[in-house]
Amino acid sequence: MTLTADQFEFLRHLLDQQIGMSLEADQQLFVTHRLLPVARRHGWNDLDSLLAQLRDPRDNRLVQEVSEALVTHETSFFRDAHYYDELSDHVLPRLIARRTPERRLTIWCAACSTGQEAYSVAMLLRERFAEQLRGWNIELLATDLSSRALEQARAGQYSDVEVRRGISDCRLTQHFHREPNGWRIDDHVKQMVRFQQANLIGGWPQLPLQDLVLLRNVLIYMSPSTRQSIITRIQKLLHPEGCLMLGSTETSNLPDRNKVCIQGNSPISHRSTAH
Repeated sequence: MTLTADQFEFLRHLLDQQIGMSLEADQQLFVTHRLLPVARRHGWNDLDSLLAQLRDPRDNRLVQEVSEALVTHETSFFRDAHYYDELSDHVLPRLIARRTPERRLTIWCAACSTGQEAYSVAMLLRERFAEQLRGWNIELLATDLSSRALEQARAGQYSDVEVRRGISDCRLTQHFHREPNGWRIDDHVKQMVRFQQANLIGGWPQLPLQDLVLLRNVLIYMSPSTRQSIITRIQKLLHPEGCLMLGSTETSNLPDRNKVCIQGNSPISHRSTAH
């Protein structure tokens, strides 16, 4: 079962328009594999009926379902350890020092998937900076396109495989509780994070200026113009002393001024956070 050229081109345009996702010409098999389960959930045995229904501009729920099916949700706790070393040893201490007069820290995980990145940041704050941040107003927002991913993130429940990808025995004891079907993250960590659905190319939540924005492994799936548009919007949202952290494959495709970290409207280029 394959997509026709017209069907695939329709999907490419739809995904770019709806979520900024750029499908490559050789991804027809990937798209077919991801969308067949969606079609079958709706009682269709092939993709022709699904594609026909997608052309109905009133069926926003199906568009959302298809978009979620095609987005990659690969994530893990403390993914790329040296990235969190950079956060712990350099980025967060610098931001905390600069925000001490206000005693407020705002952090946005802008594509959080099932929550592992946001919870990793929360655990890091508790482990390394609990005393320094006592009495502070800490706002840690995590957003994602996928309602299904956010459902797991809010629940804070993970399988043995998921926690073993990045969680040490020490952290497992400190931050998780054993459940019959896996592990549940401790309420003290869970309460540090607010999850909300958001589309990076659509309307964003009402946000104060951000001290730290984490946007890893997302822009690589978007067209150059969409990447630049998102970067420009984030720059306007950053606190004058704030920082944007990206992944290595994303920074390589961006202008120099947008690479790695952005402090206000100026680049921080002396240290790489690429993973």
